[in-house]
Amino acid sequence: DVLVGRWRVAGEAPDPADARRLRRARLLGVVFPAGVGALLFLFAVACLYTPTSVTTFLSAFAQALGDAKGDEAAEWMLRTVRQTSGPIILLTLAVAALFGLLTSSRWSEFGLAGRYVLATVIAVDLVARAWGINPTLDAGHFAQPHWLSYVKTQPDARFYVGGKREGSLSGMDIDGSRGYIDAPGLEGSASRAALSIQAAFYPSAWQAREVLTYDLPVLWPRDYLEMSNRFFDGGIDVRERLLDRTGVRYRVLPQRRAGDRVPLTPIPQFYESFLYDFGDAAAARASIVPTAQVVPQVERQIEALFEDGWDSRQVVLVDRPGAPLGTPGPPVEPYAHIVEDAANHTVIDSGVDSEAGYLVFLDSYSDDWQATVDGQPASIARANGLWRAVHLAPGKHRVEFRYRPRALAVGATISAAGLLCVLGLFFLGPKRENKLRHN
Repeated sequence: DVLVGRWRVAGEAPDPADARRLRRARLLGVVFPAGVGALLFLFAVACLYTPTSVTTFLSAFAQALGDAKGDEAAEWMLRTVRQTSGPIILLTLAVAALFGLLTSSRWSEFGLAGRYVLATVIAVDLVARAWGINPTLDAGHFAQPHWLSYVKTQPDARFYVGGKREGSLSGMDIDGSRGYIDAPGLEGSASRAALSIQAAFYPSAWQAREVLTYDLPVLWPRDYLEMSNRFFDGGIDVRERLLDRTGVRYRVLPQRRAGDRVPLTPIPQFYESFLYDFGDAAAARASIVPTAQVVPQVERQIEALFEDGWDSRQVVLVDRPGAPLGTPGPPVEPYAHIVEDAANHTVIDSGVDSEAGYLVFLDSYSDDWQATVDGQPASIARANGLWRAVHLAPGKHRVEFRYRPRALAVGATISAAGLLCVLGLFFLGPKRENKLRHN
């Protein structure tokens, strides 16, 4: 319509290519919503007069998508179509009719009024459909999940929520619940927000440790991402090896994946998952490992986390050899106890028997971590792909880890220099300007 108006005012002959494009756009704008409305109408009629056949089709479709209980999904889809098809059909047909009128040269005199009508229909539909997208919820829905209190009784242990991957919950994952339930009194996006809290998508707020986390994914190092991808692509045995070797004692799993273990508590809004304590099956966060094998390639260390035939409690994989550190003392029974534990500072008291051993600490490795053994600087080896290890001499030792990021120091220096430049221009600039004026 705009092109037609331009031709009339300018007195120019219409471009055939522009006319064809306008006809195609008009045809698409009318046929697409009208086609959607017609298909919905036919489907609604089928649901009304042949519900058994439709239910069978929807059940097979749901099972093809991985839902073992296809009948329940089919009943839900059938009920939803019956409830919502009428308004959707009317809306699509009305939009198709309005668009057809607005793009017709015969009805150009109604163009402005028609645009207002179409804009009003779109605005009303958006408000009606999106009214509950930004719900106001009781703050209690965002409190720490009750089940996480079991995990925090053992602060040295990690947890794992089966089915949680890439910022979503997958009912098709081998460790996931096959369904999720609305929170009492909530539905739609509000219930989804409450479910995200129960799934502990952001556990750092509660100082809980998760080995496969989606908390701040932009900060994941590449090695961690490779480990996560290998885990999710692997089978049950592969996953169990990684969880055991990385200190994951508490696991949210469906009963079919927990064997004969007794659940600690159900997980709200999870259809069939419970919290389980795997106890000593998982490695400790801090431990003494008697021997080491040098594997310089980080990728090879990560691969070994998923392979059979390696006892991570007896052999640690390190990226470099190193002499035992610390003042030698009388041999003691091996132990490692975390004395102080903060985000950027950890203190561990440890003991080593007559043979030198490695303190393996299942916290993230980075070149920005610094260590001391008995007050003396010590080198940190990358252990088992992602963690830290310090080679210790026999006897008792105190090992301290401190996080000193170089990027922070460099950034602070640059910021300080920039601030000094701004202050210099602020104070010196007016004086120089006044001096130039006097001259």
